[in-house]
Amino acid sequence: VTRFTEELFSVLISVIFIYNGMFYFFALFSNADVSHGQAKAGILVGLLTFFVALSIRDSRDGRLFNQWIRNRVADFAPVIAIILGIGVAWTLIGHYGIQVVDLDFLSMTKGGLFETSLGTAKRPWLVDLTDIEAHGIALAVLGGFLGFILVYFDQNITVRLVNARQHKLKKGGGYDMDMMALCICTVLLSLVGCPWMVSATVPSLNHCRSLCLYGREAPQQEESEEDKQKLEADSKAVLENIRVALDRQATLPELSDASSPSPQQQQQAGVDLEAGRGGEPSVRSKIPTLKSNVDLVKEVHDTAKWAVEMLALPTGTGITGCVEQRVTAFTIHLIILLCLLFARPVLELIPMAVLRGLFLYSGYTNLSGNEFWERLWLPITDKNKRPDRSYVKVVSLWRVHVWTLIQVIMLVSIVALMESPVGFVFPVVIGLLHPLRIALGRWVYSKEELEKLDSHF
Repeated sequence: VTRFTEELFSVLISVIFIYNGMFYFFALFSNADVSHGQAKAGILVGLLTFFVALSIRDSRDGRLFNQWIRNRVADFAPVIAIILGIGVAWTLIGHYGIQVVDLDFLSMTKGGLFETSLGTAKRPWLVDLTDIEAHGIALAVLGGFLGFILVYFDQNITVRLVNARQHKLKKGGGYDMDMMALCICTVLLSLVGCPWMVSATVPSLNHCRSLCLYGREAPQQEESEEDKQKLEADSKAVLENIRVALDRQATLPELSDASSPSPQQQQQAGVDLEAGRGGEPSVRSKIPTLKSNVDLVKEVHDTAKWAVEMLALPTGTGITGCVEQRVTAFTIHLIILLCLLFARPVLELIPMAVLRGLFLYSGYTNLSGNEFWERLWLPITDKNKRPDRSYVKVVSLWRVHVWTLIQVIMLVSIVALMESPVGFVFPVVIGLLHPLRIALGRWVYSKEELEKLDSHF
Protein backbone atom coordinates (compact mmCIF):
# COMPACT_ATOMS: atom_id res chain seq x y z
CA VAL A 1 0.00 0.00 0.00
CA THR A 2 1.49 3.33 -1.08
CA ARG A 3 0.58 7.00 -0.76
CA PHE A 4 -1.77 6.67 -3.76
CA THR A 5 -4.13 4.42 -1.78
CA GLU A 6 -3.50 5.87 1.68
CA GLU A 7 -4.21 9.49 0.84
CA LEU A 8 -7.22 8.63 -1.32
CA PHE A 9 -8.69 6.58 1.54
CA SER A 10 -7.97 9.41 4.01
CA VAL A 11 -9.77 11.92 1.78
CA LEU A 12 -12.68 9.46 1.44
CA ILE A 13 -13.06 9.33 5.23
CA SER A 14 -12.94 13.14 5.39
CA VAL A 15 -15.61 13.37 2.68
CA ILE A 16 -17.85 11.03 4.69
CA PHE A 17 -17.43 13.13 7.84
CA ILE A 18 -18.05 16.42 6.03
CA TYR A 19 -20.99 14.98 4.08
CA ASN A 20 -22.71 13.72 7.24
CA GLY A 21 -22.21 17.09 8.90
CA MET A 22 -23.47 19.13 5.95
CA PHE A 23 -26.40 16.78 5.28
CA TYR A 24 -27.69 17.34 8.82
CA PHE A 25 -27.66 21.12 8.43
CA PHE A 26 -29.32 21.02 5.00
CA ALA A 27 -31.99 18.69 6.37
CA LEU A 28 -32.85 21.26 9.04
CA PHE A 29 -34.21 23.57 6.31
CA SER A 30 -35.54 20.95 3.90
CA ASN A 31 -37.47 18.88 6.45
CA ALA A 32 -41.02 20.12 6.94
CA ASP A 33 -41.15 18.61 10.43
CA VAL A 34 -38.32 20.86 11.66
CA SER A 35 -39.44 24.19 13.08
CA HIS A 36 -37.95 27.48 11.88
CA GLY A 37 -36.48 28.16 15.31
CA GLN A 38 -34.82 24.76 15.47
CA ALA A 39 -33.30 25.21 12.01
CA LYS A 40 -31.84 28.64 12.79
CA ALA A 41 -30.57 27.59 16.22
CA GLY A 42 -29.11 24.37 14.83
CA ILE A 43 -27.15 26.06 12.04
CA LEU A 44 -25.93 28.75 14.44
CA VAL A 45 -24.72 26.31 17.09
CA GLY A 46 -23.19 23.89 14.57
CA LEU A 47 -21.23 26.48 12.58
CA LEU A 48 -20.18 28.20 15.81
CA THR A 49 -18.69 24.92 17.05
CA PHE A 50 -16.90 24.37 13.74
CA PHE A 51 -15.39 27.84 13.32
CA VAL A 52 -14.43 28.25 16.99
CA ALA A 53 -12.59 24.92 16.98
CA LEU A 54 -10.88 25.81 13.70
CA SER A 55 -9.86 29.29 14.89
CA ILE A 56 -8.44 28.00 18.18
CA ARG A 57 -6.55 25.29 16.32
CA ASP A 58 -5.01 27.87 13.97
CA SER A 59 -3.99 30.07 16.91
CA ARG A 60 -0.91 27.85 17.24
CA ASP A 61 0.78 30.15 14.70
CA GLY A 62 -0.59 33.35 16.26
CA ARG A 63 1.18 36.17 18.06
CA LEU A 64 -0.61 36.23 21.42
CA PHE A 65 1.09 34.73 24.50
CA ASN A 66 4.04 32.39 24.12
CA GLN A 67 4.34 29.23 22.05
CA TRP A 68 3.70 26.86 24.96
CA ILE A 69 0.37 28.49 25.89
CA ARG A 70 -0.77 28.64 22.26
CA ASN A 71 0.04 24.96 21.77
CA ARG A 72 -1.85 23.92 24.91
CA VAL A 73 -4.92 25.93 23.94
CA ALA A 74 -4.81 24.58 20.35
CA ASP A 75 -4.62 21.00 21.66
CA PHE A 76 -7.99 21.45 23.38
CA ALA A 77 -9.69 23.32 20.52
CA PRO A 78 -12.51 20.74 20.03
CA VAL A 79 -13.23 20.56 23.77
CA ILE A 80 -13.45 24.34 24.11
CA ALA A 81 -15.68 24.56 21.02
CA ILE A 82 -18.03 21.84 22.31
CA ILE A 83 -18.40 23.54 25.71
CA LEU A 84 -19.06 26.88 24.02
CA GLY A 85 -21.58 25.33 21.60
CA ILE A 86 -23.50 23.63 24.41
CA GLY A 87 -23.48 26.86 26.41
CA VAL A 88 -24.85 28.90 23.51
CA ALA A 89 -27.54 26.29 22.77
CA TRP A 90 -28.86 26.25 26.32
CA THR A 91 -28.62 30.04 26.53
CA LEU A 92 -30.93 30.27 23.51
CA ILE A 93 -33.28 27.72 25.04
CA GLY A 94 -33.34 29.64 28.32
CA HIS A 95 -34.04 32.94 26.54
CA TYR A 96 -36.58 31.88 23.89
CA GLY A 97 -37.93 28.69 25.43
CA ILE A 98 -37.76 25.06 24.37
CA GLN A 99 -40.87 25.47 22.19
CA VAL A 100 -39.09 28.01 19.95
CA VAL A 101 -35.55 26.58 20.05
CA ASP A 102 -36.62 22.96 19.64
CA LEU A 103 -33.17 21.40 19.17
CA ASP A 104 -32.74 17.66 18.97
CA PHE A 105 -30.34 16.14 21.46
CA LEU A 106 -28.19 13.05 21.70
CA SER A 107 -30.46 10.06 22.33
CA MET A 108 -29.44 7.20 24.58
CA THR A 109 -30.81 3.67 24.85
CA LYS A 110 -33.71 3.43 27.27
CA GLY A 111 -34.30 0.63 29.73
CA GLY A 112 -31.12 0.55 31.80
CA LEU A 113 -27.45 -0.20 31.35
CA PHE A 114 -27.83 -3.88 30.56
CA GLU A 115 -30.65 -3.58 28.01
CA THR A 116 -30.09 -3.87 24.27
CA SER A 117 -31.49 -1.26 21.91
CA LEU A 118 -34.63 -3.37 21.24
CA GLY A 119 -34.74 -4.92 24.69
CA THR A 120 -33.31 -8.25 25.77
CA ALA A 121 -36.69 -9.92 25.21
CA LYS A 122 -36.55 -9.18 21.46
CA ARG A 123 -32.79 -9.13 20.93
CA PRO A 124 -30.70 -10.89 23.60
CA TRP A 125 -27.07 -9.99 24.07
CA LEU A 126 -25.68 -13.28 22.78
CA VAL A 127 -26.44 -13.93 19.11
CA ASP A 128 -28.05 -17.31 18.45
CA LEU A 129 -25.83 -18.71 15.68
CA THR A 130 -28.06 -21.79 15.28
CA ASP A 131 -30.96 -19.61 14.14
CA ILE A 132 -29.39 -19.07 10.70
CA GLU A 133 -30.47 -20.95 7.59
CA ALA A 134 -28.10 -22.26 4.92
CA HIS A 135 -28.58 -19.37 2.49
CA GLY A 136 -28.07 -16.96 5.38
CA ILE A 137 -24.70 -18.52 6.15
CA ALA A 138 -23.68 -18.13 2.48
CA LEU A 139 -24.65 -14.46 2.51
CA ALA A 140 -22.83 -14.01 5.82
CA VAL A 141 -19.64 -15.40 4.24
CA LEU A 142 -19.91 -12.88 1.39
CA GLY A 143 -20.65 -10.02 3.75
CA GLY A 144 -17.84 -11.10 6.07
CA PHE A 145 -15.36 -11.11 3.17
CA LEU A 146 -16.34 -7.56 2.19
CA GLY A 147 -16.12 -6.50 5.81
CA PHE A 148 -12.69 -8.12 6.06
CA ILE A 149 -11.41 -6.06 3.11
CA LEU A 150 -12.73 -2.83 4.62
CA VAL A 151 -11.42 -3.48 8.14
CA TYR A 152 -8.04 -4.68 6.84
CA PHE A 153 -7.49 -1.63 4.66
CA ASP A 154 -8.83 0.77 7.26
CA GLN A 155 -6.55 -0.63 9.96
CA ASN A 156 -3.37 -0.75 7.86
CA ILE A 157 -3.89 2.60 6.16
CA THR A 158 -4.65 4.32 9.47
CA VAL A 159 -1.56 3.01 11.24
CA ARG A 160 0.61 4.01 8.28
CA LEU A 161 -0.88 7.51 8.28
CA VAL A 162 -0.29 7.82 12.02
CA ASN A 163 3.29 6.60 11.63
CA ALA A 164 3.98 9.09 8.83
CA ARG A 165 7.41 10.70 8.79
CA GLN A 166 6.13 14.20 9.57
CA HIS A 167 4.84 13.05 12.98
CA LYS A 168 8.44 12.34 14.10
CA LEU A 169 7.60 9.06 15.81
CA LYS A 170 10.55 7.04 17.11
CA LYS A 171 8.98 3.85 18.43
CA GLY A 172 8.27 1.05 16.00
CA GLY A 173 4.75 0.39 14.75
CA GLY A 174 3.24 -2.83 16.14
CA TYR A 175 1.22 -3.57 13.01
CA ASP A 176 0.83 -7.32 13.63
CA MET A 177 -0.08 -6.87 17.30
CA ASP A 178 -2.66 -4.20 16.45
CA MET A 179 -4.22 -6.43 13.80
CA MET A 180 -4.38 -9.41 16.18
CA ALA A 181 -6.08 -7.30 18.87
CA LEU A 182 -8.53 -6.00 16.29
CA CYS A 183 -9.37 -9.54 15.13
CA ILE A 184 -10.08 -10.69 18.70
CA CYS A 185 -12.31 -7.67 19.32
CA THR A 186 -14.16 -8.28 16.04
CA VAL A 187 -14.96 -11.89 17.00
CA LEU A 188 -16.21 -10.92 20.47
CA LEU A 189 -18.30 -8.02 19.17
CA SER A 190 -19.85 -10.24 16.49
CA LEU A 191 -20.96 -12.77 19.11
CA VAL A 192 -22.91 -10.10 21.01
CA GLY A 193 -24.21 -8.32 17.89
CA CYS A 194 -22.34 -5.05 18.48
CA PRO A 195 -20.73 -2.86 15.82
CA TRP A 196 -17.20 -3.79 14.86
CA MET A 197 -14.37 -1.72 16.22
CA VAL A 198 -12.20 -0.06 13.59
CA SER A 199 -9.09 2.08 13.77
CA ALA A 200 -11.07 5.29 13.04
CA THR A 201 -8.79 7.23 10.69
CA VAL A 202 -9.93 10.76 11.58
CA PRO A 203 -9.94 10.43 15.41
CA SER A 204 -6.64 8.51 15.30
CA LEU A 205 -4.89 11.19 13.27
CA ASN A 206 -6.33 13.99 15.39
CA HIS A 207 -5.21 12.19 18.55
CA CYS A 208 -1.69 11.73 17.18
CA ARG A 209 -1.42 15.37 16.13
CA SER A 210 -2.65 16.55 19.53
CA LEU A 211 0.35 14.75 21.07
CA CYS A 212 2.84 16.30 18.66
CA LEU A 213 5.36 18.86 19.85
CA TYR A 214 5.73 22.06 17.86
CA GLY A 215 8.54 24.57 17.47
CA ARG A 216 11.08 24.25 20.27
CA GLU A 217 8.88 22.14 22.55
CA ALA A 218 10.71 18.93 21.76
CA PRO A 219 13.54 18.18 24.19
CA GLN A 220 16.82 19.14 22.62
CA GLN A 221 19.48 16.45 22.86
CA GLU A 222 22.93 17.63 23.77
CA GLU A 223 25.31 17.43 20.85
CA SER A 224 28.72 15.89 21.22
CA GLU A 225 31.81 17.93 20.53
CA GLU A 226 32.34 15.99 17.31
CA ASP A 227 28.81 16.82 16.12
CA LYS A 228 29.32 20.51 16.92
CA GLN A 229 32.56 20.60 14.95
CA LYS A 230 30.91 18.81 12.02
CA LEU A 231 27.97 21.25 12.06
CA GLU A 232 30.32 24.22 12.16
CA ALA A 233 32.36 22.84 9.26
CA ASP A 234 29.21 22.27 7.21
CA SER A 235 28.04 25.82 7.91
CA LYS A 236 31.36 27.30 6.87
CA ALA A 237 31.40 25.19 3.70
CA VAL A 238 27.92 26.37 2.65
CA LEU A 239 28.71 30.03 3.34
CA GLU A 240 32.01 29.74 1.49
CA ASN A 241 30.28 28.22 -1.55
CA ILE A 242 27.80 31.10 -1.61
CA ARG A 243 30.61 33.65 -1.32
CA VAL A 244 32.53 32.01 -4.17
CA ALA A 245 29.42 32.08 -6.35
CA LEU A 246 28.99 35.79 -5.72
CA ASP A 247 32.67 36.56 -6.34
CA ARG A 248 32.81 34.63 -9.58
CA GLN A 249 29.61 36.21 -10.84
CA ALA A 250 31.11 39.64 -10.19
CA THR A 251 34.18 38.77 -12.27
CA LEU A 252 32.22 37.52 -15.28
CA PRO A 253 31.84 39.90 -18.26
CA GLU A 254 28.39 41.39 -18.69
CA LEU A 255 26.31 39.40 -21.12
CA SER A 256 23.39 40.55 -23.15
CA ASP A 257 20.13 38.66 -23.07
CA ALA A 258 20.69 37.40 -26.61
CA SER A 259 24.23 36.16 -26.04
CA SER A 260 25.23 32.91 -24.36
CA PRO A 261 28.41 32.13 -22.39
CA SER A 262 31.18 30.10 -23.90
CA PRO A 263 31.94 26.58 -22.61
CA GLN A 264 35.11 27.92 -20.96
CA GLN A 265 33.11 30.55 -19.07
CA GLN A 266 30.53 27.99 -18.02
CA GLN A 267 33.24 25.74 -16.62
CA GLN A 268 34.89 28.67 -14.82
CA ALA A 269 31.63 29.99 -13.34
CA GLY A 270 30.21 26.62 -12.39
CA VAL A 271 30.26 26.18 -8.63
CA ASP A 272 29.36 22.99 -6.84
CA LEU A 273 27.14 24.18 -4.00
CA GLU A 274 26.44 20.68 -2.71
CA ALA A 275 29.74 19.19 -1.82
CA GLY A 276 27.81 17.21 0.81
CA ARG A 277 28.66 16.47 4.36
CA GLY A 278 32.02 14.97 5.08
CA GLY A 279 33.11 15.18 1.47
CA GLU A 280 30.32 13.04 0.08
CA PRO A 281 29.78 13.26 -3.66
CA SER A 282 27.30 15.87 -4.81
CA VAL A 283 23.86 14.94 -6.09
CA ARG A 284 23.29 18.29 -7.86
CA SER A 285 24.93 19.54 -10.98
CA LYS A 286 27.00 22.70 -10.98
CA ILE A 287 25.23 26.03 -11.25
CA PRO A 288 25.50 27.38 -14.80
CA THR A 289 26.68 30.88 -15.56
CA LEU A 290 24.07 33.36 -14.38
CA LYS A 291 22.96 36.01 -16.84
CA SER A 292 21.40 38.53 -14.47
CA ASN A 293 21.34 39.66 -10.89
CA VAL A 294 17.80 38.28 -10.62
CA ASP A 295 19.01 34.80 -11.52
CA LEU A 296 21.84 35.16 -9.03
CA VAL A 297 19.51 36.15 -6.21
CA LYS A 298 17.21 33.21 -6.96
CA GLU A 299 20.12 30.77 -6.97
CA VAL A 300 21.50 32.09 -3.70
CA HIS A 301 18.01 31.89 -2.16
CA ASP A 302 17.60 28.26 -3.25
CA THR A 303 21.05 27.40 -1.91
CA ALA A 304 20.36 29.06 1.43
CA LYS A 305 17.05 27.19 1.70
CA TRP A 306 18.79 23.92 0.95
CA ALA A 307 21.42 24.76 3.56
CA VAL A 308 18.76 25.27 6.25
CA GLU A 309 17.19 21.91 5.42
CA MET A 310 20.56 20.15 5.35
CA LEU A 311 21.63 21.56 8.71
CA ALA A 312 18.20 20.80 10.25
CA LEU A 313 17.77 24.29 11.65
CA PRO A 314 14.47 24.69 13.54
CA THR A 315 12.06 27.01 11.75
CA GLY A 316 8.49 28.13 12.42
CA THR A 317 6.09 25.99 14.39
CA GLY A 318 6.40 22.71 12.54
CA ILE A 319 6.24 19.31 14.23
CA THR A 320 9.51 18.57 16.03
CA GLY A 321 8.52 15.53 18.07
CA CYS A 322 5.67 13.50 19.55
CA VAL A 323 4.81 12.26 23.03
CA GLU A 324 4.56 8.51 22.44
CA GLN A 325 2.62 6.79 25.22
CA ARG A 326 -0.54 4.73 25.83
CA VAL A 327 -1.99 6.71 28.73
CA THR A 328 -4.12 9.16 26.74
CA ALA A 329 -5.67 6.54 24.44
CA PHE A 330 -6.56 4.33 27.42
CA THR A 331 -7.88 7.30 29.41
CA ILE A 332 -10.07 8.50 26.52
CA HIS A 333 -11.81 5.14 26.16
CA LEU A 334 -12.08 4.74 29.93
CA ILE A 335 -13.86 8.09 30.17
CA ILE A 336 -16.19 7.05 27.32
CA LEU A 337 -17.08 3.87 29.25
CA LEU A 338 -17.65 5.76 32.51
CA CYS A 339 -19.85 8.30 30.72
CA LEU A 340 -21.98 5.54 29.19
CA LEU A 341 -22.34 3.91 32.60
CA PHE A 342 -22.87 6.88 34.88
CA ALA A 343 -23.34 10.08 32.85
CA ARG A 344 -26.16 9.28 30.43
CA PRO A 345 -28.38 12.12 31.68
CA VAL A 346 -25.54 14.56 31.03
CA LEU A 347 -24.88 13.18 27.53
CA GLU A 348 -28.54 13.65 26.66
CA LEU A 349 -28.06 17.42 27.15
CA ILE A 350 -25.66 17.66 24.18
CA PRO A 351 -27.34 19.08 21.04
CA MET A 352 -26.83 17.10 17.84
CA ALA A 353 -25.91 20.35 16.07
CA VAL A 354 -22.77 20.58 18.23
CA LEU A 355 -21.75 17.04 17.30
CA ARG A 356 -22.36 17.70 13.59
CA GLY A 357 -20.22 20.81 13.81
CA LEU A 358 -17.52 18.63 15.33
CA PHE A 359 -17.94 16.23 12.39
CA LEU A 360 -17.18 19.11 10.01
CA TYR A 361 -14.12 20.09 12.04
CA SER A 362 -12.75 16.54 12.22
CA GLY A 363 -13.22 15.93 8.50
CA TYR A 364 -11.70 19.26 7.47
CA THR A 365 -8.65 19.07 9.75
CA ASN A 366 -7.95 15.52 8.59
CA LEU A 367 -7.15 16.96 5.14
CA SER A 368 -4.18 18.89 6.54
CA GLY A 369 -0.92 17.69 4.99
CA ASN A 370 -2.68 15.42 2.50
CA GLU A 371 -0.87 15.78 -0.85
CA PHE A 372 -3.89 14.55 -2.80
CA TRP A 373 -5.93 17.39 -1.32
CA GLU A 374 -3.13 19.88 -2.09
CA ARG A 375 -2.90 18.71 -5.70
CA LEU A 376 -6.65 19.19 -6.16
CA TRP A 377 -6.10 22.95 -5.85
CA LEU A 378 -2.89 23.00 -7.87
CA PRO A 379 -4.50 23.96 -11.24
CA ILE A 380 -5.85 27.22 -9.78
CA THR A 381 -2.95 27.95 -7.41
CA ASP A 382 -0.63 30.88 -8.07
CA LYS A 383 2.62 29.44 -9.42
CA ASN A 384 4.56 31.51 -6.89
CA LYS A 385 2.55 30.01 -4.02
CA ARG A 386 2.49 26.37 -4.99
CA PRO A 387 3.26 23.85 -2.22
CA ASP A 388 6.93 23.18 -1.62
CA ARG A 389 6.77 19.59 -2.81
CA SER A 390 9.28 17.68 -4.90
CA TYR A 391 6.70 16.62 -7.50
CA VAL A 392 6.02 20.30 -8.36
CA LYS A 393 9.68 20.85 -9.24
CA VAL A 394 10.58 17.56 -10.90
CA VAL A 395 7.51 16.03 -12.58
CA SER A 396 5.82 17.72 -15.54
CA LEU A 397 2.81 19.62 -14.26
CA TRP A 398 0.36 18.07 -16.71
CA ARG A 399 1.40 14.59 -15.58
CA VAL A 400 0.81 15.65 -11.97
CA HIS A 401 -2.71 16.74 -12.96
CA VAL A 402 -3.34 13.39 -14.70
CA TRP A 403 -2.24 11.55 -11.54
CA THR A 404 -4.62 13.69 -9.46
CA LEU A 405 -7.45 13.20 -11.98
CA ILE A 406 -7.13 9.42 -11.68
CA GLN A 407 -7.46 9.69 -7.90
CA VAL A 408 -10.48 12.00 -8.27
CA ILE A 409 -12.19 9.52 -10.61
CA MET A 410 -11.61 6.69 -8.13
CA LEU A 411 -12.85 8.82 -5.22
CA VAL A 412 -16.03 9.83 -7.05
CA SER A 413 -16.61 6.21 -8.13
CA ILE A 414 -16.34 4.95 -4.56
CA VAL A 415 -18.69 7.64 -3.21
CA ALA A 416 -21.24 7.00 -6.00
CA LEU A 417 -21.05 3.26 -5.35
CA MET A 418 -21.58 3.77 -1.61
CA GLU A 419 -24.77 5.73 -2.32
CA SER A 420 -26.12 3.11 -4.76
CA PRO A 421 -28.28 0.07 -3.90
CA VAL A 422 -25.16 -2.13 -4.18
CA GLY A 423 -23.10 0.10 -1.92
CA PHE A 424 -22.11 -2.84 0.25
CA VAL A 425 -19.55 -3.92 -2.38
CA PHE A 426 -17.54 -0.68 -2.23
CA PRO A 427 -14.72 -2.39 -0.21
CA VAL A 428 -13.91 -4.33 -3.39
CA VAL A 429 -13.15 -1.06 -5.20
CA ILE A 430 -10.89 -0.01 -2.33
CA GLY A 431 -9.10 -3.34 -2.66
CA LEU A 432 -8.53 -2.66 -6.39
CA LEU A 433 -6.71 0.64 -5.74
CA HIS A 434 -3.36 -1.04 -5.20
CA PRO A 435 -3.46 -3.12 -8.42
CA LEU A 436 -4.38 0.09 -10.25
CA ARG A 437 -1.34 1.80 -8.70
CA ILE A 438 0.89 -1.07 -9.87
CA ALA A 439 -0.50 -0.76 -13.41
CA LEU A 440 0.18 3.00 -13.46
CA GLY A 441 3.77 2.39 -12.39
CA ARG A 442 4.30 -0.23 -15.07
CA TRP A 443 2.74 1.42 -18.11
CA VAL A 444 2.13 5.13 -17.47
CA TYR A 445 4.66 6.64 -15.05
CA SER A 446 8.39 6.13 -14.74
CA LYS A 447 10.13 5.05 -11.55
CA GLU A 448 11.60 8.53 -11.07
CA GLU A 449 8.17 10.17 -11.37
CA LEU A 450 6.61 7.76 -8.89
CA GLU A 451 9.38 8.49 -6.37
CA LYS A 452 8.10 12.07 -6.30
CA LEU A 453 4.36 11.51 -6.76
CA ASP A 454 3.91 8.39 -4.68
CA SER A 455 6.76 8.32 -2.18
CA HIS A 456 6.27 6.44 1.07
CA PHE A 457 5.33 8.28 4.24
